[in-house]
Amino acid sequence: MEFRVLGTMGVLDEGRPVVLTSRRQEQLLALLICRAGRAVTAETLIHELWRDRAGPAAAKNLQVLVHRLRRTLGDPDQIRLDRAGYLLRARTSEVDAWQFTQMAEQGRAALARDNARTAASLLGRALRLWRGTAFAGLTGIGAVAQYATHLEQERRHVLAARVDADLALGRHAAIVPELTALLAENPLDEPTAARLMTALYRSGQRKDAAEVYRRTRAVLVRELGVEPGPQLRVLEEAVLRGDAEVGPARRAGVIEAPNLLPPDVPDLTGRDQELRRLTGALGGRRAGSPVVCVVSGMPGVGKTALVVRAGHDRRADFPDGQLYVNLRGAGPGPVEPREALARFLRALGVSGTAIPETVDERAGMYRAKLSGRRVLVVLDDAADEGQVEPLIPAGAGCAVLIASRAPLTALPAAYRLMLDVLADEDAVRLLCTVTGRPRLARDPAVRDIAALCGRLPLALRIAGARLAARPHWPAARLVERLAGEHRRLDELTHGPLSVRASLALGHSGLTAPGRTLLRRLGLLEIPLFAGWHAVALLGIGALEAEDALDELLDAQLVEYAGTDQVGEARYRLHDLVRLHARERLAADEPPAEAAAAEVRLIGAYLALAEQAHRRQYGGDYTVLHGDAPRWDPDPATRDRLLADPAGWLRTERLGLVAAVNQAARRDLSETCWDLALTAVTLFEAQGHFDDWERTSRIALATAVRTGDRRGEAAMHHSLGSLAIFRQRYGEGQPHFATAVHLFEAVGDRHGQALTMRNAALIDRMQDRAETALHRYEHALTMLQEAGDRHAEAHVLGSIAQIHIERGRAATAAPLLDRALAAYWDLGDQRGAAQILNRMGAMHLAEGRADAAAAAFREVTTTARANGDLIGEAHGLLGCGEAALLAADHEAAGDLLRSTLSLAAEVDQPYLAARARLAAGRLAALQGEQERACELFTAAAAGFADLGMRVWHDRAAAELDALGECQAFPR
Repeated sequence: MEFRVLGTMGVLDEGRPVVLTSRRQEQLLALLICRAGRAVTAETLIHELWRDRAGPAAAKNLQVLVHRLRRTLGDPDQIRLDRAGYLLRARTSEVDAWQFTQMAEQGRAALARDNARTAASLLGRALRLWRGTAFAGLTGIGAVAQYATHLEQERRHVLAARVDADLALGRHAAIVPELTALLAENPLDEPTAARLMTALYRSGQRKDAAEVYRRTRAVLVRELGVEPGPQLRVLEEAVLRGDAEVGPARRAGVIEAPNLLPPDVPDLTGRDQELRRLTGALGGRRAGSPVVCVVSGMPGVGKTALVVRAGHDRRADFPDGQLYVNLRGAGPGPVEPREALARFLRALGVSGTAIPETVDERAGMYRAKLSGRRVLVVLDDAADEGQVEPLIPAGAGCAVLIASRAPLTALPAAYRLMLDVLADEDAVRLLCTVTGRPRLARDPAVRDIAALCGRLPLALRIAGARLAARPHWPAARLVERLAGEHRRLDELTHGPLSVRASLALGHSGLTAPGRTLLRRLGLLEIPLFAGWHAVALLGIGALEAEDALDELLDAQLVEYAGTDQVGEARYRLHDLVRLHARERLAADEPPAEAAAAEVRLIGAYLALAEQAHRRQYGGDYTVLHGDAPRWDPDPATRDRLLADPAGWLRTERLGLVAAVNQAARRDLSETCWDLALTAVTLFEAQGHFDDWERTSRIALATAVRTGDRRGEAAMHHSLGSLAIFRQRYGEGQPHFATAVHLFEAVGDRHGQALTMRNAALIDRMQDRAETALHRYEHALTMLQEAGDRHAEAHVLGSIAQIHIERGRAATAAPLLDRALAAYWDLGDQRGAAQILNRMGAMHLAEGRADAAAAAFREVTTTARANGDLIGEAHGLLGCGEAALLAADHEAAGDLLRSTLSLAAEVDQPYLAARARLAAGRLAALQGEQERACELFTAAAAGFADLGMRVWHDRAAAELDALGECQAFPR
């Protein structure tokens, strides 16, 4: 299969034309060819093909179009769909545009090696592939038009290179007509004029060569107001003198093409993909303007190494020179554009006395000097757009490579590449390369070094250099030295290389608010943070804090990490930046101010968690609070964060746990236990039992240490409640007994009531129904006194459950109605779902399968909407039991399997045992006696482990009823 686009588009299959049946097929194929074998996303194809006319069916229309094009081409594998998008599967030799690009690169490389004969052959073959205008008639598609323009520009450059090869081979007279026509097309093109002068002079037409110079000069003066460049002037002088040797044109000139690039980095590692993308962008051309590429990233990530390597790789494309300047933009004294322009002008042959004074005049002269030339400009460590804009040439033949910590998004039409730290394998490879010890790759300690360096190339180079300087050190020795956070930055220093120095350079260039925020971000003990954290740490308005955070983003000291569940932007600090921030905090921040910032942060967590609980439950229900100080963000920030209170709690889970730890370290007992108890709202719904236990025990220890008896009671209450959720009822009883005693001692009747309510649940689950009823009724009275309507509704539902289990549905129904009405009134969907779950159980007991299924479906829907995994498991179990009652065995099996899976995920052995009991009944009904025996046995064992005698006996009775199975020992 051959694809021709260097002219009217066509496809050949073994030499026979393939007719594309629609304009859309032509456009789609053209778009795929434009990407040169790389995938194109469906979104990009839809945008290019339909633009504003893309409707809701665009994705389906694209699939149909791809299908038809595959059928037209006769090979379904010709267009492949992978995770990145659609791509055309073709060899370079099968697509004339790809073949042209390949031969052009090979030809220019041969010319750079002075192999003129090979260059002329390759470049000539590349030019002969052209049959007319690229993608003729198809350039109404934006991406196709851009690629066609690039190809046309490339054709001109290839033609110029082939002319250079012909000149080197002595084919002077033969190329005069071609050069004359080219100069007529663009009379301002000095390189073409120089080539024509050389060809004329070498073929004995000295007078005509001089006339070309006079005509070109006249046009330049008239159109641009500038004199010809040094290359053309020197060539004219040689012609007038009648020198024996003139040219070749691409090398003529009194001043050699400048090459200011620093030495290449020979061991650049792990940047192959980024290098291909960057050199590919440099190889492109834009009509009327230079290619501009910006490589950004944090300090030490290897921006300079990458742009220097890309510059060296593309040197042959810029025969008129390579300019380089370190703009020192990250530090306190960046290079002024005026100074950089003077450096460039001197490199371009302008004497010091001829360099103008002002920036504008220097920039004008600089752009005039580069007009018509192909020069690569590398601007390293740029500060901002204002610093680089005067240094960007005007001509289309040039390109600019910029390395900057900031992405410089205000530069128009720039190609941007953000560098991240290295992948694990690349980090290990770089360490082995720098150390010169390739066998280290098999040493697990090397991976530890890479991790401790945060896979940052600068840190890896330093670590590798230290190992190379100490060949007697095993890798594990350096791991030991890097392990201590307090001295890691000391270890990451070797000769002139220093991670600390690199980070300090960026720190010194920040404003005062930016430096303060960077230091205080070291107080955070979470991997990702949001804008409101910056507000709390600085104690200022949201807009001012956002400005400081933006400054750190621009300096690449903070990295954007996406958005969280509530739509807030999240950010991260690299591990080494975090260590540097903590060093600066200890060195530069007065201890009292650092402590105040941390207390504000903890207080903000408490204020927001309290508000989240309040919005979720309709008030301060089912939770106790202390009098610890809060720090509330501004109302707009608070309302935005807590529009989805459950979502905010899920997002900030790690932060809440960290805040409890930080409060404990500062002996802020009330803050500590209040935070831990308020966070139970999240831990309970999501099944984060380890977090629940850890925070409660930390807060309990803090309360005991500080003599906070109410806090001690609250944490015993919390740990007892956790035991209930883990269905470890024996563990919960002593916690509740201690909590009731302490709450009574400090006169907290609300705390007493909440504890008694939960103690009653243990009584109910362990078949002490009358004791449970007595506790519930006592708790109900105290809860009504305290005004805790939520806990009151919960107790009503629990009392109703006892009546349901005792077969007293008529007594349970009005209690459930009261509880459900209270939850709806409070706006608590989760509480309402718990009551609906009990209503479903009541309907099951009454034999009403349809009513039970409806209630349980609502439970499942509500739980999923609120991210309540335990509630969802309850709902699925109920739906499965209702399907079993309705004899819908297939649905019952699916639902009970889903219940078992989810119960295991959220660690709910009671629900798992219930699901096995129901599944055993289903297996028995389907005649699978052995399977039923296994399930009943497992269910009975689960209930026995939980101390639930009644449920255990039910499972054992089912086993006995099977007859042929061995009964579970009781």
